[in-house]
Amino acid sequence: MLNIQRSIPIPRISLEKLINYILSIGENPGIDCSTLKDRGLDIGKGRGDITRFFQRIGVIEVYGDCNIRLTDTGNMLYRALNMDLTLSKMLFHLILYRELPHYRLLINLISEEGPTSVNELHRLINQKMRELSPTAWLNEVAFKAIIGLAVDLGVVEITNGEVSIRYTASISECIRKAMVPIGSQKVLRLDDLDNCIKQLLGVLDIKQPLINNLDGCVEPIIAPGPLGPKSTYFKILNEDCVVKQIVNTILSKSVLNDNH
Repeated sequence: MLNIQRSIPIPRISLEKLINYILSIGENPGIDCSTLKDRGLDIGKGRGDITRFFQRIGVIEVYGDCNIRLTDTGNMLYRALNMDLTLSKMLFHLILYRELPHYRLLINLISEEGPTSVNELHRLINQKMRELSPTAWLNEVAFKAIIGLAVDLGVVEITNGEVSIRYTASISECIRKAMVPIGSQKVLRLDDLDNCIKQLLGVLDIKQPLINNLDGCVEPIIAPGPLGPKSTYFKILNEDCVVKQIVNTILSKSVLNDNH
């Protein structure tokens, strides 16, 4: 079950400004909110819109009298920005896919529906959200902000008014395709996920570390195999939990942190 709230405050800000914010925090740990605003890196009153957005997705932490530093996730993103812009965009996409169910739902819908008009996509996402929670919706400002981020990250493209998925969403595509509905239940096909990730990222093996992290998210479905019973299919108990643990496992591997 996705944890969907009624609406979501997402600033309509360019990816360039978000990147400059992360770089500034990384270079000045403990910088205060007012200094960020004076430098034109945040907007809004009090704890600004960008600060609240990054705090929500776990990239920064705020302490003291509105002092800001990067979390472990934020530091990983900061290191990637200093090494490889393409890598950093992929990481940012995965962080959003992990932390914002609205973003994840949007990316999944585009993948499932194929090229779709912007207006129809907005209708579809709100229809899906109402199925999950009768009081949930994504207002137009937040919808356009999410679409804008996905375009800037190279995850989707808009051509002649139609939105379609791009290759850079391939890791989240692996996750989506590995979580299949069977009747009223969703099942995680772990071997399919592992093989898909290996094809994208080379030798990266997430299977065993992921199994160790999925307690409470899934229940194993034991099936017979040539070497005895094995479990590569899992009944999904909490979809948010599964997605977060998959992304956490991918982000924690050295191929993303050290080899680029």
